[in-house]
Amino acid sequence: MKKTAILSILVFALAISTGVLGYLYSTKMVEEPKAETPQLPISAMTDKWAASAHADSSSLAFRDWDETEDKNVPPTCAKCHSSSGLKDYFGLDGTAVMAVDNPAKIGNVVDCSACHNSYVETAASVKFPSGMEAAATSDVVPCWTCHQGMQGGINGDLDKKIGSTEVDAKSENLGFVNPHYLAVGSMYLGSEANGGYQYEGKTYAGHFEHAEGVQTCTECHDPHSLHLADPGFKKCQTCHAEVTAWPDQQKIRRTKQDYDGDGDVTEPTYDEIQGLTEKLMTAIVLYSKDISKAPIGYTQNYPYWFADQNENGTQDEGEKGYKDWTPRMMRAAFNYKFVTTSAGYVHNPVYSAQLLIDSITDLSGGDSAIALEKFARP
Repeated sequence: MKKTAILSILVFALAISTGVLGYLYSTKMVEEPKAETPQLPISAMTDKWAASAHADSSSLAFRDWDETEDKNVPPTCAKCHSSSGLKDYFGLDGTAVMAVDNPAKIGNVVDCSACHNSYVETAASVKFPSGMEAAATSDVVPCWTCHQGMQGGINGDLDKKIGSTEVDAKSENLGFVNPHYLAVGSMYLGSEANGGYQYEGKTYAGHFEHAEGVQTCTECHDPHSLHLADPGFKKCQTCHAEVTAWPDQQKIRRTKQDYDGDGDVTEPTYDEIQGLTEKLMTAIVLYSKDISKAPIGYTQNYPYWFADQNENGTQDEGEKGYKDWTPRMMRAAFNYKFVTTSAGYVHNPVYSAQLLIDSITDLSGGDSAIALEKFARP
């Protein structure tokens, strides 16, 4: 066969194949190759991590046990306050999975190995303090494992302490059950993790449905710096033009409802939730005086709830941890701290509003002096 004939056949075949591929692409029968996400150099990642709270070996999160006798982080705390404790929980040290068997050294920060390991790579779910287990992708497994709190609102120590005690009765066995700080994973998942105290007969929102691209921990937060993930505030501005810097997220309104019943249907979601937390605090204090006959106060530091003997709202010298608990107070106090320390307004505003409104409503069932305003329960 002549060379010109062969060349003609090749050109014809190329033209046919190009046309077929073009047709397939145009009809979406063949997907266009996705551009690979550019990876930062390791040095850039470690620089971000070194400047983050996870690497701050001087912070209280890693030094709170400096004055203890054995100078160790106990197993109950080591899971989230040390890399060795988290790896122990994952069973990477040869011990049981989902249990911490050994204390950790003080100052043992959350390093690369805590998140980049064989357990995280293959894990498909996370177990929460309530006993519930939720499906999880590997990028959020370490986030949810630590940022879940230490107590669930139900099926945990709160229910155990209450036992059969009447809702408005006091008992020496009762006391504040602390959900702990930054239980954001439990807050985000709502009723799918049962992080808050959920009242019988009520329904509660599940995980927070945000917009595409800002649904998971690592879509919103840079996993190394812990700040907003690139492109930072520009992600927020796609829908929220008012967000240009922190704390502009508090300007966003995501509901048409008047959660806190103050008559303002234009205020930001942050103010709706803040209004409810303030009203819950007022209700807890009023209940403590009317029913428990012992005024209560709140502080952001341990013991959190104190006996406010002079009723000035400040923990003064000699005012110790609160002792006059009833089950109603315990439930409401749990929800108050859970919402306020997990940024509920941004991580799951619907679930937060439900918990706060139900807590106020329940307290009013024991103290008729607690006013129920025109709350809009979502």
